[in-house]
Amino acid sequence: MMPFLTRHLRRTACSYRSFGSIPRVAKAKPTLLETTVDWNSLPTVKLRGKRWLVGSESPNVPEVLNSPRDGFPPVYVPADDGEFSPEAWAAAARDVSRGVVDGRGAGAALFRNIPLNTAKDFSRFVNSLGLKPMSYEGGAAKRNAVEHNVDTASTEHPAMSIEPHNEMSYTNYYPEKIIFYCQEPAEPGKGGESVMVDVREILRKLDPEVVDKFRQLGIRYHRYLPAHGEFFHGYNSWRDTFRTSSRDDVETYLRARSVTWAWGEDGSLSWWYELPAMTLYNGEWLWFNQANLNNADFTTAHPDYDSANPIPVHQAPFNSQYGDGSEIEPEVLQHIRDVTWQAAVGFQLQRRDVLVLNNMYIQHGRLGFSGRRRLLVYLAEANA
Repeated sequence: MMPFLTRHLRRTACSYRSFGSIPRVAKAKPTLLETTVDWNSLPTVKLRGKRWLVGSESPNVPEVLNSPRDGFPPVYVPADDGEFSPEAWAAAARDVSRGVVDGRGAGAALFRNIPLNTAKDFSRFVNSLGLKPMSYEGGAAKRNAVEHNVDTASTEHPAMSIEPHNEMSYTNYYPEKIIFYCQEPAEPGKGGESVMVDVREILRKLDPEVVDKFRQLGIRYHRYLPAHGEFFHGYNSWRDTFRTSSRDDVETYLRARSVTWAWGEDGSLSWWYELPAMTLYNGEWLWFNQANLNNADFTTAHPDYDSANPIPVHQAPFNSQYGDGSEIEPEVLQHIRDVTWQAAVGFQLQRRDVLVLNNMYIQHGRLGFSGRRRLLVYLAEANA
């Protein structure tokens, strides 16, 4: 288990920003201070040529994962050791979220050393942030409910690296906020780095001709879900995905979202739909899609994939095409991956870390790991 790396925190008076109450008096409220972290002291993490990371052999993928930049993400710690409830800490964190993640446009904030010791504590904390929770119904990954509005993060094969992505951007119903809680960190040197990248930087770096084509054609997403069981590590049957055994319930969900679907003779479900590759948010056009992560070539890089018995593309868990049904060129997918990793930063979360992301601005991902690692997740539509 990974001990607290408190040596990486370097508190300086000039760097403090206070969110919360004035110094403690009777019935005081908790205060959070912005601090600095010596990210450069972290060990380097291999990226280019990393096994089970699709596209990592490209010479345009950085040799190593970039460390977080100064101020990205901004880091907040308790001002003192006072004992407060998760709900009280949520009030202080809410001020940071609204003032920094949203107001300042940082898109992210890392809360470190807040005394949230259990999944129940985390649930009480996030459900007091003044956000409107949403479920993961229809999501692609396998997740398990843990506490009220709290699920496990992806149970994807631990060795597999998950490319950075905006949560559920392959649907027309996605969260504005996603909040992670590190219940059990990976051991030092065992991988599992959490990855972040700002889509505004991705868009600035992408070839304008690539962007224009996606803007004109959009993206077609195709999903294949078997009738029962886990047919490929970490991917659901339609019963697990929609958390129901009723076909009528599934069709109601799909019909409400203007999705085209077909039931297979074996009880499987295929469905597809078209979405824009860009979205307008707060007056700004953002690169907001999963053209690369949802392409079938992601499946071929999976540790469980048997190249001797390849899965037909139409039976891959997911696939992406241009909106007119034509295939996205492999070189275009690689270009997106190259640019994304060039802009990405990453680090190992510590126990009890809480990472708040504006899902519209910030993609998240995960490098493969060995041993144990457990993150919990909360999704929210917007500020309530």
